[in-house]
Amino acid sequence: MPVLRLQVSMAADTALPRDRFVMTPHFDVGFDIADLTTSPDAQALCHDLAVALGNYLVPQDGREINVKAYDAQGTAPVYPIGDYTHAPATYPASGMLREVALCLSFYSQRNIKRYRGRLYIPLAAIGGGSAVTPRPAASTMTKAAQLAPILQNLGGTNVDWVVYSRADNAARPVTNWWVDDEWDIQRRRGLRGTTRQTGVTTEAGVP
Repeated sequence: MPVLRLQVSMAADTALPRDRFVMTPHFDVGFDIADLTTSPDAQALCHDLAVALGNYLVPQDGREINVKAYDAQGTAPVYPIGDYTHAPATYPASGMLREVALCLSFYSQRNIKRYRGRLYIPLAAIGGGSAVTPRPAASTMTKAAQLAPILQNLGGTNVDWVVYSRADNAARPVTNWWVDDEWDIQRRRGLRGTTRQTGVTTEAGVP
């Protein structure tokens, strides 16, 4: 069956595209996406995932979430075949470091290369507060883990959350997942600098 890559883009702090949190889960679907025209089924998946994440993330329904669907097996250039935006023009301020994330790890049958994947869930978008302890609290891990059933239940019986390996062009249904008590850092999610403090030294021998 065809494989869709759903590109999830979550607004935070500014309206700039570069400042969004991005995740890209994959799904094996039971409808034809051979042509690159808009698919009603792909559009429905974008809608359903955006709305579900709107209810899941903090603040609830207070964050712009855009989901685009792409044919993961398509030949470049690949254009979206589904596109939906939930709670448009809402850019909540992050109450903590944007780079801090919890990792939802998953695999299909065996935890080996090409059978496993990861999604990095931004702590700032699931209610992490203003301070980060050395390890995440159990309640924070539970909140991150709640993403798994959202992905598992997306679509009907003909839609499966999968691990997609581009190397062997194979989609394998997710069978196991976990969230551990370790923070992950996604440096690309940080905001760009807007101001700078500078100085000079008076070290001897410096021209």
